[in-house]
Amino acid sequence: MDRQKSIRIIAIIIFLTVIAMVFFLLMNKETYSLNLPKTEEVTRIMISTDTVKKEVTSIEEIKDIIYVLEGNERTTKKESINDSPVNAETPIKIEFHFQQNGGSILYIYTQRNQYYLEQPYNGVYRISGDEYNSIAKYVL
Repeated sequence: MDRQKSIRIIAIIIFLTVIAMVFFLLMNKETYSLNLPKTEEVTRIMISTDTVKKEVTSIEEIKDIIYVLEGNERTTKKESINDSPVNAETPIKIEFHFQQNGGSILYIYTQRNQYYLEQPYNGVYRISGDEYNSIAKYVL
């Protein structure tokens, strides 16, 4: 009887240890924040699909696009590990070109009737249909 009780106690300890490890791993995922340029750093924005490319140079339109993409200080726990979205439906590429050379890229796309913004090697963020449409209108 004592042997069975000891086995049960060891099994319970192992089970609780595994549960604690899983909980710790799930709770400690890194949080990613969207990194967007400041409006005054951007000289132009290229918005493109596979077939259409639109250049935006108007300061007002650049401000509007960055404002829409900023949303409410977007954060996520979903990491982006590719140069471009995988399994995305009609991805739209957004390229920021800076005054001091260089640039940055992000994508907006749909997937299973949801809308996403993805910054390569940073994070994948949910966006609303209205936010998606206000950028997509340039190329769709």
